[in-house]
Amino acid sequence: MAKLMRKMAILAKAETVRGTDALPTGAANAILVSEVTLTPIEGDVVQRDNVRPYFGSRGSVLVTQYSKIAFSVEIAGVAAAGDVPAYAALMRGCAIAVTTAAGVSTTFAPATDSLESLTIYGNVDGTVYKMTDAHGNVKATIDAKGIPKWQFEFTGLFVPAADAPLPTADYTKFMDPLGVNKANTTFTLDGLGVAASAFSFDAGNTVVKRDLMTIDSVEITARVSTGSVTFENTAVATKDWIGMARSSKRVPLALKHGQGATNVVEFLSPRAQIGKPTYSDVDGVQMVTVPLEFVPSGSGNDEWSIVVR
Repeated sequence: MAKLMRKMAILAKAETVRGTDALPTGAANAILVSEVTLTPIEGDVVQRDNVRPYFGSRGSVLVTQYSKIAFSVEIAGVAAAGDVPAYAALMRGCAIAVTTAAGVSTTFAPATDSLESLTIYGNVDGTVYKMTDAHGNVKATIDAKGIPKWQFEFTGLFVPAADAPLPTADYTKFMDPLGVNKANTTFTLDGLGVAASAFSFDAGNTVVKRDLMTIDSVEITARVSTGSVTFENTAVATKDWIGMARSSKRVPLALKHGQGATNVVEFLSPRAQIGKPTYSDVDGVQMVTVPLEFVPSGSGNDEWSIVVR
């Protein structure tokens, strides 16, 4: 019988012991996703280059084995201030620390030490593909007239596929997203509110699969966070974007999506470095796209934060 891709459930849970199956369940750990790319088996292949007196393949050996998965998750806040977002576990697997102020908000911030790993299950119509020790990267796309989304990509240790019932997934903790528009979304750069059409963010984690004689692991070994914003150009007297790029100026940035008491997500950076702007024509209006690099202070791990309430 055919396996239906629409009958899919993705589960993710932080591991207590790294590399040990955290046993996620549909009731507690289901993730509401779209645009899924599931790669149950990946690895390095080495050709067997033996000499024989005839043409033909010499065969090959799969010398490393691991799994990958990528998917999108809608960017949304929570139902009650202080609730932890349903996608928090995914952030924890991307070298991001999670801090919750009871009754107020949850804050995500970059981390360098004590990084966490995940167990991820992908069940496709009764076949479960698991990975442990999963680490990943997160990006964000927030475009006007669209639904904002996180894009996650994880690499984990290979676990053989198995037959297992499709879990009953509970998605009630996932809030309905808000459209990106004037009513819901504001953006300021260096204190100036701009008419933005697009914002992108990339945590920029370097995720590596380590295979040595005594090591089979996934590691995050570096981070360079970047982004870009496109908005209606301004007069030079208002903001000299070219001049700011020439001086590598670092400025505060704030995006707020959702304007109520809850279902709000804010992206904040105190040190967004302005890159070389480029220009385009949209509907006859000059737009400027400014590349961004988020630079930590001397204290580290403070180049950006994401506040959810």
